[in-house]
Amino acid sequence: MTQEQFYTAIKLHHRLEALSKVKEEIADIEKHRLWYVKRYNPMCGTTQWDTVSEYAMRAISDILDRHDQMIRQEIDDEIAKITKQIEEL
Repeated sequence: MTQEQFYTAIKLHHRLEALSKVKEEIADIEKHRLWYVKRYNPMCGTTQWDTVSEYAMRAISDILDRHDQMIRQEIDDEIAKITKQIEEL
């Protein structure tokens, strides 16, 4: 393995770890779902987040759930792709 391949493997491994952690964090679909939040920066210089009301989100709930499933699949696909890339090094 060349030094360049080694650094590539490290980079891929870090990405794989990050994706795996996200996948683990969102595994419980009952506790995690897509949602919009509002970000604002008050005069104090800090960024704060505020969630959009459940009432407002109800109108697009089915769309959010569909996209949530697509994102979860993309995470799985990316993990598989990175795993294959590492194996090929």
